[in-house]
Amino acid sequence: MFLGFWSWVLVVIVVVAIFSADRLPELREYVKKISKEGADAVKKGKKEIEGKIAQAKAAKEKKDKEKAAEEAEDSSDEQ
Repeated sequence: MFLGFWSWVLVVIVVVAIFSADRLPELREYVKKISKEGADAVKKGKKEIEGKIAQAKAAKEKKDKEKAAEEAEDSSDEQ
């Protein structure tokens, strides 16, 4: 759901009211830390997935080569 400008202003006012202006720097640091950890986790997950995809592609290529070699061997045996 898309929130308009005034909705975000209202959210900011509520956050300031709940956490008070004294705690906002702490909250900002906490949000930075959490978002950095989240971004690092996404990067790590992406690398893992890309590695698994590469392994699957290599295994498929190997299987295709073996199948082609078997077919070539079978066709030469038939002649």
